[in-house]
Amino acid sequence: MLPIRLIETEREDFEGPIVEFWRDDTFVGMVFWDGEVPIVQFYPDGEGDVHDIDVRELQLLLETALRIVDPDAFDDEMRALRAAAGDSEWGDEHPATVDLLAEFDDKAVFRSGDGEGFFTMQVAASFISRCAELDLAVVEMEGLDFDGQAVEPRPGLELEVATQPMMTWSEFRTFANTTAQRSLAEWPDDSDLVVAFVFQQPDGETIVA
Repeated sequence: MLPIRLIETEREDFEGPIVEFWRDDTFVGMVFWDGEVPIVQFYPDGEGDVHDIDVRELQLLLETALRIVDPDAFDDEMRALRAAAGDSEWGDEHPATVDLLAEFDDKAVFRSGDGEGFFTMQVAASFISRCAELDLAVVEMEGLDFDGQAVEPRPGLELEVATQPMMTWSEFRTFANTTAQRSLAEWPDDSDLVVAFVFQQPDGETIVA
């Protein structure tokens, strides 16, 4: 079953952005904002048959689409973050990045002098799952020993997911986060082991968590 691509577009007869769903070259459906509510429409394929869609994939697609078409998405959260940190710091951040960092900022057990966060193994697993939900991709991951005051890299616990030019963003995001989850599951579940992350936005920019 081929994955579904998400494409943001605009049409003259619609106000605001539209999110289209495509499977290869076949139009599957779209999401748009209609007055006060988001609407999703699905269409039969070229032969009039139904589309089979993985429920988990559909959930992620709809959540991402809603963030795009909802004119008020993130407004309350962004206002709170900007009030706390200042407009200049948060003004250019991707909304999903703002959401992720706001949720996990206080879950880091340690932060370096430059602000890099380090998370327990349990929190690290949740971090990867949340990236998948927010349409973000974990592209680097490192395991380190933490003695309560400082971190020290542990040899052999590094992961870097290379860009895959032949993949769509949806495919790469799924590939990267699945690879990260599988790698994390193979790392020792030690109480003194912490994990650092670099994640990537759909626009290609990478962020240190």
